[in-house]
Amino acid sequence: MPIMLAKVNTNNVPDSAGRWRAGEIVQAFTDDHEFGNAEVPEAGNFYHVGITDKTLEEVQTYLQGWNHNPTTTQVSNQGNNRLLEVTSDMVSATGKNAFTQAGVDSLITRVNTDYPTADASYDSHTNSTFRINVTVPIGNRDELIKIINDEVRDMQYARRRWYITQAGMTFLGNNGGTVSGTAAQVAGYLRDGLLD
Repeated sequence: MPIMLAKVNTNNVPDSAGRWRAGEIVQAFTDDHEFGNAEVPEAGNFYHVGITDKTLEEVQTYLQGWNHNPTTTQVSNQGNNRLLEVTSDMVSATGKNAFTQAGVDSLITRVNTDYPTADASYDSHTNSTFRINVTVPIGNRDELIKIINDEVRDMQYARRRWYITQAGMTFLGNNGGTVSGTAAQVAGYLRDGLLD
């Protein structure tokens, strides 16, 4: 059974994108993990939330930062001129983390700076995809795709995806800092930050 560690209090550091806030899930471990003295609920730093019907790998999927996870494919080509489509699976149904015109334009500028001969230009975009035109020989296509994917991955957002709701924090505080159940049972205490 994986156990998620949730912050009890917001870190006492200046506000920043990487600042851990109360309720945010910071890590998950298997239930046979030997927790350090600062990680046990009695220490007052972390709450433990056990998920009885998920694997550690499934839980860790939800602990990712809000980085995009891009896939770039070639849609068409005419000689060295190529239309590439970048798709991200980190965009929610509400549009959180969506590709914006400003974000795509900024990315194209960075690609042209790093790879000037690409002559990248905007084609189109949706919430979860964008298309750009590039000029690159087939022998250098994969190198350029890697540059684009790296740039897209760097589009990171401030908060982690999953966090404990205020009602869940109150429940945990009143019950020794631990709760466990199936994902469906624990879902009432969790919030997907992508839906905010």
